[in-house]
Amino acid sequence: MSPRNSDKNKDVIKELEKTISPILVVNNSSLKPYVELFEYAPENIYQQPLGSLVGFFEVKEFSDESAYVVNFLTSVLKKEYYINPKRPVTESLDSALHKVNMALSELAKHGNVEWLGKINAAICVLEKNNAHFSVSGDAKIFLYRNQGLSEISEDLASDSLEPHPLKTFVNVSSGRLEKNDRMLITSADIFHILPTSEIKKNFQRFEGDKFVQFLKTALSNQIEMIVSIVVEMTEVIPVVTTKALPRKKSPQAANAFSEQTFANTSPANNLAQENELAMAMEAEENEQEYTDEKTGHIYIQGETIASQEAAHAQMNLYWDMVKEKISQGSYLTKNEIRKRFSLYKKQLAKKKALRKIEKEQREQLRAEENKRLEEERVLQEVQREQQLAQEAQLQQVRLKEESERQQLYLEQEALLAKTANSKKKLETKIKIKDNYTETLSSSSQLSFKEKLQLAKLEQQGNAVIDLKNKTTQEAEIFEEEIITEPEIKFESPEKQSEAMKLRTLALENISKILPLSKKIIAYAKIGLNKLSSAITKNEAGVAKPNQLTSIITPHFSKIGKLFSHFSGKQKLFILFALALIFIAPLFIVRFLNRPKAPTIVELQDAPMTQIGALANEKGIDFNTQIQTILSNSNIVTTLIANNNPTVVTKNSVIVLQNNQPKEFPIPADSGVVAAATYMKDLSLILIFTDSNRILSFSPISEKFSNNNINLSNLSSANPIGTYLTYMYVLDQKTNQIYRFPRADGGFGESTNWLKDSTPLADVSEITIDDNIYAVANNKVLKFFKGKAVDFTLESSTTPVNFDKIYTTPDLQNFYALDTQNSRLVSYSKDGNILTQYHNEAFKDAISLSVDEQNKLAYIATSQGLISLELQ
Repeated sequence: MSPRNSDKNKDVIKELEKTISPILVVNNSSLKPYVELFEYAPENIYQQPLGSLVGFFEVKEFSDESAYVVNFLTSVLKKEYYINPKRPVTESLDSALHKVNMALSELAKHGNVEWLGKINAAICVLEKNNAHFSVSGDAKIFLYRNQGLSEISEDLASDSLEPHPLKTFVNVSSGRLEKNDRMLITSADIFHILPTSEIKKNFQRFEGDKFVQFLKTALSNQIEMIVSIVVEMTEVIPVVTTKALPRKKSPQAANAFSEQTFANTSPANNLAQENELAMAMEAEENEQEYTDEKTGHIYIQGETIASQEAAHAQMNLYWDMVKEKISQGSYLTKNEIRKRFSLYKKQLAKKKALRKIEKEQREQLRAEENKRLEEERVLQEVQREQQLAQEAQLQQVRLKEESERQQLYLEQEALLAKTANSKKKLETKIKIKDNYTETLSSSSQLSFKEKLQLAKLEQQGNAVIDLKNKTTQEAEIFEEEIITEPEIKFESPEKQSEAMKLRTLALENISKILPLSKKIIAYAKIGLNKLSSAITKNEAGVAKPNQLTSIITPHFSKIGKLFSHFSGKQKLFILFALALIFIAPLFIVRFLNRPKAPTIVELQDAPMTQIGALANEKGIDFNTQIQTILSNSNIVTTLIANNNPTVVTKNSVIVLQNNQPKEFPIPADSGVVAAATYMKDLSLILIFTDSNRILSFSPISEKFSNNNINLSNLSSANPIGTYLTYMYVLDQKTNQIYRFPRADGGFGESTNWLKDSTPLADVSEITIDDNIYAVANNKVLKFFKGKAVDFTLESSTTPVNFDKIYTTPDLQNFYALDTQNSRLVSYSKDGNILTQYHNEAFKDAISLSVDEQNKLAYIATSQGLISLELQ
């Protein structure tokens, strides 16, 4: 608040004498708590330059919550105005008015808002020949000068439609007072009985105490509660010393404006003249003044020089009363019309605003409906395209299936044809076999090769019989197993260098030899069948020994001759094959039939990862992206100061503007920073050092200042915080929270804020909005107005560790940093979980601050400062 009408004419003139006459009218004693008149003068020589402080506070809301608000504001105003006599008058007044606004804001934040918009107040400072003043509500200040009356407080009060505590006093006006100036400080209630023209008229009629008496009488008779102050500026007249007279009045009672200079006369003549003068003045006063017994008003009758005027004095008096009543009625009518018109304008503006809002809502609904219809149209088109695509895909599938069926049919036809050809071949072989059997019956001795061929043909004949009862596919497989002779190939182990591959090679060779063993068994069966058929053909039923021997016994001579023709390598392979045929199966069967030892596998529980443990958490975000904006290993805490992220290290303050750091070293001999907090109302960063000192840093002026404060029995290990212009320090030893009010050059004496006996010994962290939150034994405590209140945060599947907590009066949510589980949890002020952010970098977190306006959270770690975006 800056002076609006500064008087540039600073001519040095003689200081005038100020006469202050307060008028307080409270006809109902129950209304006394709602009005306060004050007149403060300097208490010592140091406060003399600040002058006198006069004015009043008045509340037009008569509930219990609004009682004594005016008394509280008066004490705040006086204390702040006279607290620093070295300040200029205008600066002291600005500071006092700001303090009053802050006090009202604090009342509003604690729920006491009934008085909002119903306070009338006028504050005026009179120093030397200057006046500095400010008003709020319907308060008025008039100046009577040179037979003219003007309202000098016009347009000083806030014109905001929505009242706000911080806008109670918004403007200050200043000006120079002159000789014979008179000021009237009052409220608009005076217009109920005295319009502006009447006030001017009575200023002209009465001077000094007579105007005060008239005003007090008029207000007392017709208004229930009102405050007025009359200030008169007069020139200091030196007192003329004369001889004491027995009946002479005291010089203090003389009227400075009617007193005349007396000539030097004898004492006797002086006495006679004085008596005559006193009688004449008394008669003149009786003729000029008349006090109505009913109303108590004082009226001027004028001088009664002629007897004719004396006869009509009573008539003139009644006529004046009639004119006054008419004027009063006219004023009340005009005032009522003005009020009604103003109310009508406000209602009209409100209706207009409501119509505008309704129109915007209708347009918004129309736009949403159009958007919904467009989305439905697009969705239908997409569904139609999808349906067409599905139909085309189904058609392609049908065509493909039809093609596959045709191909399968062709393959089956080909298979049947192949099977028929196989049957024909088998039938041909059977005929050959029959012919060969006949030959066998005629010849008693056959070679081993012929016998082997005969057994093969016999087996093929039996296979033909089985083919009649099998499907075409099974017959083909059976034919391949019986007819086709597998080609046995042994792989040489020379190609594999590793010893472990020998075992693999052996197993592969065994798997290839096994089919040959099956063939030999099949040939043995054919031989038995042949033997059986030979026995059956014997007429006597007994086979001839020679014939049986020739059939069963192979021709060893031929075998020997054939073996002798083989090379050494071939002989070695034949012997190896025979060994595998007759010996290896024994070992294989023995190996396969051995009892297996039971295998016991102990399944160990796999350790659950942190992401797995938090997978079922409410609102968890595992894709939280972070950005490193500062690298520093000496960070103590991070703050949001003057809308910029700020880092306080052990020996400096770093302000980040557009993520560009600017460092300010802490003054030497201040100690090492242990803690820091931000006082938004004064835009100050308060720094608590290990030497028990409080430094303040202004991000605006970029300067450090020492603060005078009594921190006896407190240390830098105590948690600190701020609210409005107060600093709070929690002391675990004394189980108390101390509040330090902001004062000039530092802080005033502390007061005990905590009013109950809640244990605070284990508190490690605090944060403040309208309440004080503290963390003790991993539980969040909440205090309001010095007492603990119930506060419960929503439980999560994995319990939250409240390592750091953060909130401010400007934030909508409450934040907790859980370093053990690497997550940041966002709660509503009611305690419900909103969102959880997970990132492994949070494990090293040491401090937390949040900027909801830009949707960013800043976390200080042991490596530096990181940021993440909030949802």
